[in-house]
Amino acid sequence: MKIVYIQPQTSVSESPILYLKPDTAIHNRELPLYIPDFTTDLRAQCVLMIKISKQGKCISEKFAYKYYEQISLGLNLIAYDKQESLIAQGKPWEESTSFDSSMVVGTFLSLSSLRVEDPLATFTNRGISFLERPLSCTLQELPFALRYISEYITLRTGDIVVIPLSPIFHKIEAETIWEGAIQDEKIFSVMIK
Repeated sequence: MKIVYIQPQTSVSESPILYLKPDTAIHNRELPLYIPDFTTDLRAQCVLMIKISKQGKCISEKFAYKYYEQISLGLNLIAYDKQESLIAQGKPWEESTSFDSSMVVGTFLSLSSLRVEDPLATFTNRGISFLERPLSCTLQELPFALRYISEYITLRTGDIVVIPLSPIFHKIEAETIWEGAIQDEKIFSVMIK
């Protein structure tokens, strides 16, 4: 199982940002999330996730919907200071984003179980909502995302595809609780230590 992050670009001249995370990047939700010692600037991006339901290579946008049945929300964590340092040195920056527990993955819901046509994703920190976004726009990006990814990487059953809901990276601080919900159903809750 692999985690594939893709950030589709709005500009025609830009290519999407695409990278992989290992399965060890998935945080165990039964435990607190500890800020790693190698960073003083841990940040989180709110993301939508889909779980691939069948293997696909060179997936046509027209048939992309046949390759997933479940969605979730989560947090993509980046050691921002480490990433900036690596980029400045012209080095690959995977170690700033692909470390253990760098992806908070929520409970997956069946798309068919959602009661509304355009479900609302809500993220909270310390009980205060800081991002509310309808999922329809991001779900509309999935056909392109699956086509683009599968040109380079075969997607297998159980793989997780991650797309940002917002370009903003939020500062992660100790002793805070981050939560995500779709409509009224809590998808994840994680305590930061």
